Amino acid sequence: MRDGRDANGKFVKGTPKAVVEAECKRIESELALHKAGLKRFGEDPRAAEFLTVAELTEQVLNSRQHEVTKETIARNRHAMKLFIAAIGKQTLVSEIKPLHFDQFRNARFEAMKQLYQKHGWAWNEDKVKRGWNKEIENIRTVLKLAVKKGLMPLHYLPKLEKLKVDRRRLPMFLNKQEVNDMAAQLSGETALAFWIIRYTGARRSEIARKFIGDERGLKWKDIDWTRNTIRLYAKKKERLVPMHPKLRELLEARKNEMGEQAQPETHVISLVRDTLSDYFAKARVKAGIHKPGAVHILRHTAATDLLSSGGNIRIAQEFLGHSNIAVTEIYTHVMEGRLESAVLQAFD
Repeated sequence: MRDGRDANGKFVKGTPKAVVEAECKRIESELALHKAGLKRFGEDPRAAEFLTVAELTEQVLNSRQHEVTKETIARNRHAMKLFIAAIGKQTLVSEIKPLHFDQFRNARFEAMKQLYQKHGWAWNEDKVKRGWNKEIENIRTVLKLAVKKGLMPLHYLPKLEKLKVDRRRLPMFLNKQEVNDMAAQLSGETALAFWIIRYTGARRSEIARKFIGDERGLKWKDIDWTRNTIRLYAKKKERLVPMHPKLRELLEARKNEMGEQAQPETHVISLVRDTLSDYFAKARVKAGIHKPGAVHILRHTAATDLLSSGGNIRIAQEFLGHSNIAVTEIYTHVMEGRLESAVLQAFD
């Protein structure tokens, strides 16, 4: 018996009145916190210490169901499933160490080597690293949300670092016909998002929010009709991009369509990032375009076209918002490829 209660937690006859009253007050306090949404009734404050990574994953993803798309949750769950398979189902959240991520990396690389051998593919370590980095990003998202939602203390959150990859790979881009074919598969808000990226070279994160309730993303206050510019925010930086006449027409039409709902703090694009990517990916497939990238390929296309029309590398850097010009210089290789193609066609 403990605190006047038996093994089942019930008070036994003869329990001091003060003990009963104290327990009643504790329950009332917990109920008040539960109603306020600050703590679940009966929740053990030490629960995180005894949660397995698998249990934590389910709690986090179940709480995200109305925040992000099913596809996003599926990606989060897939990455966590791979991680749990590598470290063991019974591993506790409190036991996560850097060693577990080393185990995960080794397991993923070994699995990919077997896959490549099975299909007779040439080993592409850079591609495998990029895949692992995406998995790490999904795992990081789940663990950070666990902290944010109070399911895990901050000091349990491990420091996750991505693997270095070759950033010199040539970006893919769309030709004029492919741009029009893909745009033809979109309508309404998704079509507007398509043309915003096409004419501004914006990143997905600069025009769309990550989840419902997120304050990031392009808002009507960011469009300066007088100066004819659009203000884009990314990575704690901002830049002004000129508004193309055709894009201005589309934005004006959208604003008129929204009427009084188009307030300064209202998002121009209400869709979340992953939903936007899904629409774009489906449009690309329907258009018969077999190139990787659904959203970012438009940014590459905008940069390539800017350079093709006479813009120099410095202008492209400013247009894209690159802090390091070395990142922008990758497009010069694309231009070299275009030059070679043009010469072959001209003197055939």
